[in-house]
Amino acid sequence: MSALTATRTTKALGGDSLVDALTILNAEIAYGGGIVAVDYTDEVQMASDTAGLKVIGVSGEYISNAADGESLRKILRGIFLFNNSSTYPIPRSAVGQNAYVEDDNTVAGFSTNLVSCGIVHDVTSDGVWVDMRAAALALAWERRPCKVVAVAETTAMAAAVAFEGRTIYLVDHTSIATVTLPSAVGGMRAGFLRKVATAAHDVKIQAATGDTLQGGDATSAAGKAVDNTVDAISVAPFFLRAVDDTAWKIDNPWPADYASWVKNDA
Repeated sequence: MSALTATRTTKALGGDSLVDALTILNAEIAYGGGIVAVDYTDEVQMASDTAGLKVIGVSGEYISNAADGESLRKILRGIFLFNNSSTYPIPRSAVGQNAYVEDDNTVAGFSTNLVSCGIVHDVTSDGVWVDMRAAALALAWERRPCKVVAVAETTAMAAAVAFEGRTIYLVDHTSIATVTLPSAVGGMRAGFLRKVATAAHDVKIQAATGDTLQGGDATSAAGKAVDNTVDAISVAPFFLRAVDDTAWKIDNPWPADYASWVKNDA
């Protein structure tokens, strides 16, 4: 590839369809006008307050996948009116804040799993107008609060947890604790925080076979680990993001003690 030296004919989309259709979850029905989401396997389903879902827009058509094998291409993005939750209603003062999925046509100011579906544009007696354009979806996804989970023993992070991308593992164990990551899928994100600064509380982040991890010093070999064996506590969580389906890179939104987390190719 090289820079242009002549006028280029650039392809464009109308904004209401994907380039390639996405597979619909087995036995799922895509209802036109309902909020739709994907899981870490890129299967489309009607949105719900379920961990590991990422909202991508509104279904532009009705498709029954009862017999399996169907796909959805028409995904609408814009500013849409949805029902306001009666459990966690969104007030008009929340304009500009995140809206969260309660079900595929109801939004809330809070939910158990905080599946964001865009930015509140306005609130009226008719419901909540939600900005679900691509930039708003991306902003809402990144603004979700983190969830801290205490890890007292060696554990494996579920793929859905990594895909939702807001969990920090607070590792507090009386001997070295290993957290094994799922096979990388682009967009996964995970945070780690060492609670106790003694040699008996070391932390190892183990990559799945074929995946690499970036430490504060360098990138590990495929299938290896990143360790924290320094007798110090990081000042902030150590975040890793899967930049593609094989590589996890450091992804901290604020400065952290990267030097405490080093590759281990043993």
